[in-house]
Amino acid sequence: MAESPKYLELTFNDVDHFGEVLAASGLQLTQLSQGAFQGHLASWAVSPGLNVTRQQASQSLQVISDQRPDHLVFVLPLKTPSLPAFARDRPLVANAIFGFDIERPIHLITSPTGQDQCQIDVSKALFQHYATLAHRYDLDKAFFQLNMVVPTIDRFSPLCAYLHQLFQAGADRVWCHTPKATTLLEQDLMPLLIDALPPPNQADAPRPYRRAALVAAAKAYIMVHLDQPLTLAEICQAVYASERSLHYGFQEMLGMGPMAFVKVQRLHGIRRALLYADPKPETVAHIAHQWGFFSLGHFSRNYKQLFGESPSQTLQRR
Repeated sequence: MAESPKYLELTFNDVDHFGEVLAASGLQLTQLSQGAFQGHLASWAVSPGLNVTRQQASQSLQVISDQRPDHLVFVLPLKTPSLPAFARDRPLVANAIFGFDIERPIHLITSPTGQDQCQIDVSKALFQHYATLAHRYDLDKAFFQLNMVVPTIDRFSPLCAYLHQLFQAGADRVWCHTPKATTLLEQDLMPLLIDALPPPNQADAPRPYRRAALVAAAKAYIMVHLDQPLTLAEICQAVYASERSLHYGFQEMLGMGPMAFVKVQRLHGIRRALLYADPKPETVAHIAHQWGFFSLGHFSRNYKQLFGESPSQTLQRR
């Protein structure tokens, strides 16, 4: 007999704690915009083959995740994103559904004003079952390789409205405490998802951003050499780009220059170290020096601007 659906709801004021919970589904988070973090997570475990999660965050995030070979992932904004926001190499627009190509890891840059999005994880077998019932034989490997579609509003709106209702109903879960609710939720949601996906000949999507590959190559180089001294000239030489091209690419995709991105990544490394360190008076300075910050005053200001608290506050509440 099928189990009844399970609902989970959590609130966060720390990006790393938010990321630790999402890490169970393979997501890795980096906060990009400055300020105190507020996050909210609500999740429906409908059945072993279907999980629906709403992720809300107050800051711009870089979200990276490997795909599961036996599952399909469909991500859609529940609130119109402000730019810049990107799903891999494409600008993220309202009505977009993306992330369903299992050959490509999810790579998302969310809006500077934060995010409100839904992720539907569905097993291949369950998706194929409902696609067959709907005679949608066009939802094949070639379709999934698109990785992003922008359906018309009449296709997208019913799915979006149902997801809003589903999470509003999460506060009153008495109705779902029976195995029968699993079937009802599945039979409601899956046809709406299938119908929201346009046929391939109508599957319009934004054009890829022309500097996306350049930015991806530079980010990869930065992450490999994050523990070493880095200069802008060295990064440009490694990816065969001019400083101007690299700066424009980072600014348009991430809202910051390449060296600011280096600093953000190093500040996140320090934050994770502080959260797991013993709270000794010299620990903040010692860890900051390890990550290349030698002016404690400048480091503390940069840290507080990004995370909304001082490094010593992070250390004390580790």
